[in-house]
This record gives sequence, C-alpha cells and structure tokens, in this order.
Amino acid sequence: MANLALQREELDKAKQLFIIVTQRIMANGVLEDDPRVVHLSVKLARVSHLKKDYSTAKLGYDWCLEKLYKAVEIDPTDHSKKLLAMTEDWYGRLYLECEQFEKGLKYMVHSLNRMREVPDIEKEHLVVQLNDIGTVYDRLGKAGESISYFKEAIDLGKNLDMDLGTMYVNLGRAYLKSQLLDAARKSCGHAWKLGVMSKNQDVKQEAELCIKQINNLG
Repeated sequence: MANLALQREELDKAKQLFIIVTQRIMANGVLEDDPRVVHLSVKLARVSHLKKDYSTAKLGYDWCLEKLYKAVEIDPTDHSKKLLAMTEDWYGRLYLECEQFEKGLKYMVHSLNRMREVPDIEKEHLVVQLNDIGTVYDRLGKAGESISYFKEAIDLGKNLDMDLGTMYVNLGRAYLKSQLLDAARKSCGHAWKLGVMSKNQDVKQEAELCIKQINNLG
C-alpha cells in the first residue's frame, strides 16, 4: 500500500505507511543495517524529495548510500546493486532540481553504470536514463559527451515501443552545437517525421525550430 501511495504521489499517506512498516519491523529486533530497513529508508527519502523537502531528503539519501555502499561491497547481490543504483539516480535528480548539475551528473552516471550490471533492469528505464544524462551534459555545454548518450538511448529505444521524437531533437541540437550541420539536419528531420506520424505537435514544432536554426547557419 505504501508503494502504491508513492506511485500515486499521495506523499503524506506514503510517508505515514512507510514509517509504520519500519517501526513494525524494528520492533521485532531488526537492526537499522537490515536491507528491509534500508529499502524503506530510501523510499522515505524519496517522499521527502518529492515533497521538495530537500534537506531532509539529502540526509536520508546520504544515510542510505552509506549503508548500501557497505552492503554492495560485502555482498554484491543484484537486489542491493539495483537499490543502490535507484538511490543514486534519485539523488542525482535531486541535485539537478537544486541546479547543482555536476553533482547530479556524477550520481546519475554512477547509477547508469550499475544498472548496466543488473540483468532484470527494464530497457525502457535505461533509455530514459541515457537521454536524461545526455541532456545534463548538453546543459553543461558538453555537446560532444551528450551526443554519445543520445545516440545510445536512440539505438536501444529503437527495439522498444517508445516515442523517440524528443531524443532525435535532442541529438539534432547537440550536433548543431557541435557544428555538425548535416547530422543535425538528418536527426531533426527524422524527429519531424516521427512527430507528424505520432501526431505529437510538441515534437513536430521543436523539430521545425531546430531545422530553422540549422538552415540559418548553412
């Protein structure tokens, strides 16, 4: 029920339920290092994050990461690596919201590299991570690095039922910033086609704007 409340962003309800479950477990003599307690603590930190109580969320994430780094070092199970990767991803996104992009990027890249090692991670999640990391690199003025992440996101996403229009626009803009105009025109042109076919006006308009910028340059 707590996870369902979190998914629905019923944050006060989720917080209350996570606390109740944690108290119930610890009342039975379970220590704070127990994976169940750490997992619940990650979710509580996420609730604080979504409530934009960033100071509380940071304390929670820091505490959980300390426990998880030790757990993965001692017994690197897929479950512990997945939980650590999820925590790093959420923490990275918190730093992005606080406009601390370098810190956010560090955690998100660490998370992605761990996710690659876990066999049951959904490919769709990796595509989103890759695209988001590319976006952060682009925002930091590192278009070259962003291109590699956008390309990998698209290559992986082609095999899935995902809307890739925005990612092609992102790739086109990164090529544009790198003065690779032919590649930029090709990516934004493909984004425009996808926008038309899927009747996605936002993608279509973004692609048209990108193409206009390219034509103005050459």
